[in-house]
Amino acid sequence: MRLRLFHSAVAAACCVALLVSASAGAQETCIAGDRALAASQWSEANDAYQKCVQVNQSFGVYSNMGVALSHLGRMQDAIESYNKALALDPSNNKVEFNLSVSLVKEGNYSLAVDHLKHLQRSGNDIRYDELLAFCYYHLQSYALGARAAERVYSARPDDPANALILGSMYERMGLYEKALPLITLALKSAGSAEGHLILAQTLNGLHRFSEAENELKQIDASQANVPGLHEAMGEVYVGTERTPQAETEFAEAIQEDPNDFEANYFLGRLKRFDGDLPAASRYLIVADQLHPNSSEVEYERAEIAIKEHRYADAIPLLEAVIKAEPDQAQAYLLLAESYQHTGRRADAQREGELYNTKLRESRERMAAQENQPHAQENP
Repeated sequence: MRLRLFHSAVAAACCVALLVSASAGAQETCIAGDRALAASQWSEANDAYQKCVQVNQSFGVYSNMGVALSHLGRMQDAIESYNKALALDPSNNKVEFNLSVSLVKEGNYSLAVDHLKHLQRSGNDIRYDELLAFCYYHLQSYALGARAAERVYSARPDDPANALILGSMYERMGLYEKALPLITLALKSAGSAEGHLILAQTLNGLHRFSEAENELKQIDASQANVPGLHEAMGEVYVGTERTPQAETEFAEAIQEDPNDFEANYFLGRLKRFDGDLPAASRYLIVADQLHPNSSEVEYERAEIAIKEHRYADAIPLLEAVIKAEPDQAQAYLLLAESYQHTGRRADAQREGELYNTKLRESRERMAAQENQPHAQENP
């Protein structure tokens, strides 16, 4: 679903470096390739360069052939051609940037990041940050992606696409308050089903489920097959305690995309609530494979282990949860129970005391938040 959001950034970033590949003594095929490339006749250009390169293995031929191949959608061949050009001129930024674009289109985000970071060391270009934000998003390195997207948005604050990219990063990081104004601003200028879906997901994160549901119903009415729609609606139903409808939505999301982490996690959690532990385990195992060491998944698996009296299995899961989320009070209680059942009474007592401490601290934080004066709205 989210890939479409960044197509404009990738398209805008792609540059075509027309390089004179034919000297006075070069064959006519090389000249014909240059002419076809200048006229955006990609197939004709590639055909000519394929013949030209047999007698002229120059930097310009390989570079231009990469451009033609990239426009033909033959990314692997384009990457090979750009690499040959860079081997002849390693410091050519234009060709390395074109290589980065082709790597992004091929889905090789890690290698694209390496090249883009190398390019940044040789000079500043906002297009590098645009592509870095795109790559980091798909690598799920949202904090790094947000930094790149922030630089892009700062340079071009009037571009709604940049606001949407940055807002989407913040949404993935759980910074919903920061995401909401950016996404709202972007959608005022250029609405899309994918953009409205991100808005709905942000509203879910803010527990504004009624507004999120309205957004999702409008998307469904206009474009029912938007990837991620069922998962987001499932979260609405979870937030409004409509469990049967939530399970249906998550099941449909998994049918569309078996690798949907959120859908597998939520459906596993709901199945645990239902008491269907085998089904819960199946979905949570998939979620764990998709996001290894996720504390929320490990907690659910620990709950199942305890219900099945597998206390020794629950202990390492709960210890990992507490390490990742030290304020998760319930994890201390379950860990104390698991220690008790495995004969570790001193550890059980310690965790029980920590549970009481964490529970008291949580209640104090909630009371302090409730007692804070609400900021008055501007008239």
